[in-house]
Amino acid sequence: MTTLPAGFTRTELIDPFEIHVGPVFERGVKGARRFAFVIDERHINMRGVIHGGMLMTFADAALGQAAWDVCDHASCVTMTMHMQFLAPAKLGDLVEVAPVLTRRTRALMFFRGDFTVGDETIFSVASVWKILGQD
Repeated sequence: MTTLPAGFTRTELIDPFEIHVGPVFERGVKGARRFAFVIDERHINMRGVIHGGMLMTFADAALGQAAWDVCDHASCVTMTMHMQFLAPAKLGDLVEVAPVLTRRTRALMFFRGDFTVGDETIFSVASVWKILGQD
């Protein structure tokens, strides 16, 4: 069981895969939340650093929560996600992101996020989300 990071509460995940790799934590208010997770043994690769697939999964979960906030919990899906791996993170590190909405149309939402451990950016993402039923 991961210890709750100071100042955070546990995010209620509903996707079975996200639940499997969680928990994810949050702080802040709807539309301006910060998300985090603590790297445990399930999240590292053979070199002992965070697995890229875990960072991508966390990015999809965190930016998805932000998208869900923006579209008032309407169904939405990831259309694209562009990422850059910038630095390794290790077992026990707290990875954080504050998703930023950069643009919104009736049917699309554009987000970016810099994922940090302390003051160091380890991963960066830009993504586009589609609000289902909106054309």
